[in-house]
Amino acid sequence: MKPEAPVRYADDFDRSMAMAGAITGIAGVLSYFGAAFLPLPDAGGRLLGFAIGPLLAVSFLGLFHALATHRDGPTLRFGVVFGILAGCTVTLMLVVQIGNNLFLEQQLAVAETDALRDTARLVHGSVNRVQMLIDVVWDLFICGAGFLIGVSMLRHPAFGRIFGLTGIAASIALLYLNLDTFPRGPAYAGSVDVGPVLAIWFLVVFGRVVWISRKERTVEGT
Repeated sequence: MKPEAPVRYADDFDRSMAMAGAITGIAGVLSYFGAAFLPLPDAGGRLLGFAIGPLLAVSFLGLFHALATHRDGPTLRFGVVFGILAGCTVTLMLVVQIGNNLFLEQQLAVAETDALRDTARLVHGSVNRVQMLIDVVWDLFICGAGFLIGVSMLRHPAFGRIFGLTGIAASIALLYLNLDTFPRGPAYAGSVDVGPVLAIWFLVVFGRVVWISRKERTVEGT
């Protein structure tokens, strides 16, 4: 394994943006896992759910500053655009999803007969297909971001082939499963959901950015 080459930021602004983006990215991924797996009150679950998209969207701006210190180019910039669009799309999807589920709960609470409850479930099932399709859009954008950013990492001194190829592989796998199970999406079609794997990859990437940014600060301060 080759020794790690130093990463030099052009100025304090680039370092600050990289660090801020990494911190918001970590918060976004943790919000994703928290909303999905933690037994939270309704308000807490909604807060984490609605925070995922905005946090991820701004994190890609910081990731750009971290990676562009070595090599800027169309692949990196297109990946950042895909990441920002992914953050916007997942926010739309979660607002629609949570709103639909809340509406169903309200209708079931006031329904006086089994027929009315069955009707509410039928309407919810039809409308809920909208958020399922938006979920596929979110996966398409986040897969595009993971793939392009992974390519940008292949020759980066602080990331290299291990980070790059892992992100590329996870993105391709998730994209393939989405195309294979379309229009339902892997999570709804009983297939394997690789989304958490890609989320963990981004979490490690953002953690790596924090590490190299703190290391660079120490190097310049000595």
